[in-house]
Amino acid sequence: MLSKKDKALLYWLDQNARAASKELAKNVGLTEQAIGYKIKKLEQDGFIKSWVTFLNTLSLGFNHYKVLVRLKGIDTKSEQQFISFLTAKKYMHWVASCSGSWDINFTIYAKNMREFSDHYREIEAKFGQYIAEKSITATVRVPGFTRGYLIDEPSKPLLQYDTQTKVDEIDSIDWKVLRAISLTPRKSAVDISKEINESPEVVRYHLRKLEKSIISGYSFFFDYEKMGLQRYSVYFSLHNMSQKVENAMIQFASQHNHIVFVLILIGQYDLSLELEVPDQTILHSTIKEFREHFSDHILGFEVVQVTSEHCHNYFPFEGMKGSKS
Repeated sequence: MLSKKDKALLYWLDQNARAASKELAKNVGLTEQAIGYKIKKLEQDGFIKSWVTFLNTLSLGFNHYKVLVRLKGIDTKSEQQFISFLTAKKYMHWVASCSGSWDINFTIYAKNMREFSDHYREIEAKFGQYIAEKSITATVRVPGFTRGYLIDEPSKPLLQYDTQTKVDEIDSIDWKVLRAISLTPRKSAVDISKEINESPEVVRYHLRKLEKSIISGYSFFFDYEKMGLQRYSVYFSLHNMSQKVENAMIQFASQHNHIVFVLILIGQYDLSLELEVPDQTILHSTIKEFREHFSDHILGFEVVQVTSEHCHNYFPFEGMKGSKS
């Protein structure tokens, strides 16, 4: 069982996993020593599954293509082989099992439609016999919010993946730094400097540079079951839309502290609310309120529960020119 201090620590780590223990101690109301102990304990107990540095891959020219598939005639062994095949691909951003209208939800990194088509055809050639239906959408931007529900506070804007972000030229040291912290954002500048054979001052300079356009944030992935939470994606088909209405929908999401992301999409669906809730009561009340508020713009919606996450990949750059050490 998590204490209030544990939840407060998770809340602040979610906003900046690189925050110094001194800063975390001040925000949570504990000593620096206690902060270090609690972080290790949260890792050991499985509440923190892994750490992540969120990169704005959209701004780097990597489009996100979300694919939902409904399966047919597949046994448990073959489904596991399908999932293993997906998670092994370097172009895969995210893979999850679902319940509802769809069985598997995955996102592919690709620089253009042709590259996406090549990746998807590779998947279909291997497992197409099991795919009864598919839905493909492209991600335009992803506003994210703090997990206010952890401390019973309103959520606030936290990060955004967006194609409009201006990106400075990335050099070889930038790539080394990004690789070094991609899965270990709490690694110190001194430790990074030893790993990439540069001075701590150089590391700090490149981190500041990258944080202006490439690094969207530092956080972690937690175990939903241990947290007593359920993860849902609510996909909406919309019409009569404008930028003003889209902004109002994002504003709505920011005022509901169980909505952690909004996906602005193009395809079968136009928008997705990503929720983490303790039960379906909050889920249904949020959907009802959203539908009432934007009734003139909603054609339909689908609720998909994420039952298991198999893969997160926020560093799809291995093998890219200039990205090697």
